[in-house]
Amino acid sequence: MPYARSRRLIELLAIDQPWVGELFVRRARKRNGHARDEAHWDQLYAEGEYDRLWRNDQRYHQRLLASLISARRPHPALLDIGCGEGAFYDSLRQHAPSSYLGVDISNRAIERAKARFGDAAAPGPVRFEQGDAARFAVTETFDAIVFSECVEYFDDIESVVAHYRRSLRPGGIIGLTSWLAVRQLRIWRKLKTIATVEDESVVFSQWGGAWIVAVLSPK
Repeated sequence: MPYARSRRLIELLAIDQPWVGELFVRRARKRNGHARDEAHWDQLYAEGEYDRLWRNDQRYHQRLLASLISARRPHPALLDIGCGEGAFYDSLRQHAPSSYLGVDISNRAIERAKARFGDAAAPGPVRFEQGDAARFAVTETFDAIVFSECVEYFDDIESVVAHYRRSLRPGGIIGLTSWLAVRQLRIWRKLKTIATVEDESVVFSQWGGAWIVAVLSPK
């Protein structure tokens, strides 16, 4: 417990003092994003790795983000990148989105999302599609685009945001949740250079987990 508390203090300090985080991240193993292909994610979902995301204490941050987005863009048309089995949509649907499209690289996750929400009543169209989240091609436009706990898996987050920015309607926003860790804070600082932060919060669970939750407007 003392270690967990000290680590959380370091992460909170690193939000506003980047040099603090850099002291602890330099020796960390570099993430190999290219190795994480469809088969990798299908296996994790098959093994139940992400069943925990449906627990109440794992969903506070998603509920907050859904509320923040809906406050700025009521009944949004929303694109959810890295949607998994639809955990964020389950929070968003309480706010009656006018349309929803969830995209994930894992076909197993997409099939589970379709099975879970396929017969659920919705005010607008709801779709789940399998594809590469870094460059998925869409033809429609959206009020909001969400990256929930997935930005750390992109090799070049600036290029990913630029790819999807063209699909945002005027005044459209980007929603983000990210595990609070010094490595992810590097990505968070990159995002702040290409977007204006409209809302920002840190959400804690009773077991010690914490997430950054933010709404941004692309510059």
